Amino acid sequence: MKPKTIIPMIIGLGVGFFAIKMGLDMVQKAKGSQGDEAVVLVSAKQIEVASKITDSMLTTTKVPSGLLPRGAFTDRKALQERVTAMTVAPGVPITESMLAPPGSEPGLRAIIPPGHRAVSVSVTEESAVAGFLMPGSHVDVSTASDRDNTSKLILSDVEVGAVGQSMSEVGSDGKSTRITKSVTLFLEPHEVQMLNANTGGRTKVRLALRGNEKDPGESFWTKFMENASNMPLPAPKPRARPKMRPQHVVEVVHGGAVERLVFDDRGLVHRSGSKGLGNDFAAPAANSHHAGSDEPTQPEAHE
Repeated sequence: MKPKTIIPMIIGLGVGFFAIKMGLDMVQKAKGSQGDEAVVLVSAKQIEVASKITDSMLTTTKVPSGLLPRGAFTDRKALQERVTAMTVAPGVPITESMLAPPGSEPGLRAIIPPGHRAVSVSVTEESAVAGFLMPGSHVDVSTASDRDNTSKLILSDVEVGAVGQSMSEVGSDGKSTRITKSVTLFLEPHEVQMLNANTGGRTKVRLALRGNEKDPGESFWTKFMENASNMPLPAPKPRARPKMRPQHVVEVVHGGAVERLVFDDRGLVHRSGSKGLGNDFAAPAANSHHAGSDEPTQPEAHE
């Protein structure tokens, strides 16, 4: 047999023996745990969400200690005055994750997430997805105005806390559809203000039921690129004005006329026309800069 075929065979046999050993260890562990059993509290009937647990709702059962659910209760006193945070089906071991924090009162307050508020909105069969909304569903909230026939999305991915006066996911008849006049939403404080600012008058609220999976457009990179494209561009820096060169003005008298010459560090830059001496010359000469003046002046336009 060639070495190329022997090596994969040896690796396969090693993996197989390892899997068999792991299976035998699990069987032995399960057999050993059957002799050591624990009494755990389970629900005797269906317990609705936000309900205070009583002794009539509980019963006990024995389970192997190795299979005891994490957070399960074995003492009835530990469950007294506790409130459920979800609907508990019959025969299910009650664990800490199914309960509201200790000290919670029964009712809607027990299931409001931290930092949120419960707000009810009026709905119809059409605006509430034909009654298919259930507590725990997530919806998008938009407004529709009858005045100008416009619609605007104001909230996205909002949790439904209650439908009508029911906080249970399943109705008493076993159906999941409910036709009600109101739906209670769990909103953050700024979302409450946004909802109040966009509703009222002839504006109606419409709810759009979301699926279990997130939209493709809600990925991290999609939101990152969208936010980056909406960022304002930096304002352009103002262009620096060119620095004026120091200029010197020289007035040269030619008989009865005066010629005005303007110099800078590069030489002569401007020569003005001559004018006669007299009263017209006295006033400009008094205000002009003579040769050797270091004060800068604006050159006059060339004629």
